[in-house]
Amino acid sequence: MMHTQAHFLLRKQYLQLQTSNLKGVEAKPVSHSLLEWEAKVEGLKDTMWEGAVLLLTLNFTEAYNSVPPTVEFNAIPFHPNVDKDTGSPCIPCLDSEWNPSISISSILLSIQTMLSNPVLEGAVNPEAADILWSSPSTYHRVVLDCVRASQELERNRKAVQSGSQNRLVRRIPFEDYLKTWTKMATTKAGSWMRKESLEDLIKCPETFAMYYGSPGKESPMGTQCETFRALMYGTVHQPKKTKPVSEGRQARMDQMRKIYLLYRAPDMLTPQVNVQRDSMATRGLCRAHDRQQQDLWENEVDKLVAWTHSLSFEELEEE
Repeated sequence: MMHTQAHFLLRKQYLQLQTSNLKGVEAKPVSHSLLEWEAKVEGLKDTMWEGAVLLLTLNFTEAYNSVPPTVEFNAIPFHPNVDKDTGSPCIPCLDSEWNPSISISSILLSIQTMLSNPVLEGAVNPEAADILWSSPSTYHRVVLDCVRASQELERNRKAVQSGSQNRLVRRIPFEDYLKTWTKMATTKAGSWMRKESLEDLIKCPETFAMYYGSPGKESPMGTQCETFRALMYGTVHQPKKTKPVSEGRQARMDQMRKIYLLYRAPDMLTPQVNVQRDSMATRGLCRAHDRQQQDLWENEVDKLVAWTHSLSFEELEEE
């Protein structure tokens, strides 16, 4: 890792914090590059913020200390000089009055002083400023709620840290680790997950249908598939199976089909006569042809009526 100027300056700042022993102020880096820090600021004694434990995050860039760090509260307090959306404290040393000689400890001490000495002019949280100006008692109650909430968060944080520190960690050989987790693994294939070969599937038609076709209704999976299809798409009505037609009935149907065909398409049975009706002779031939064709239709109709009267309704109903 390359050690830049910002890295050396931040490392120097960290050593100074460890030896300065400031009361109510702590800070330490949380990344190897030293560009990200976490800090803790406690409320000053004999002020409304007494007992508060507020955590902050400090983010530096490679341009430090030419530019100030970005500072944000983790749990945003209700304060006129703290942005309610970003949690950034509004103090001069982080903005207009920044200079390279300002240390991290100076920034944290300024934030600690700001909590108990709010500035109403140019407040970044106008709501807090209005309440502090119009009703100081209400503002005091809100601050006490913030103090109690910060204390609860700190207790939970310490409980989590102590729990992780008190956890017993025992080194074991990799062979023991592998043996233990092999027995406990849930991804180990059981006998029911065995991949069937083609020979096994051919020997078992039910299993073959489950793999390569639709299972039958008699199998549990087939019943489940039928139920699913009924729920998703409704009940499918299967067409009724038609009974085989007897020879006698088939013969009568063929006879009826011939009669109907003759009645509906007589022109197909007799050749059409293309004649010119310019003379009396041709007109006479046409009239004779029409009478012949009409006689043929009448004969076919008589046959159809006679055949219909010969049908037995009881026999038709039985078939």
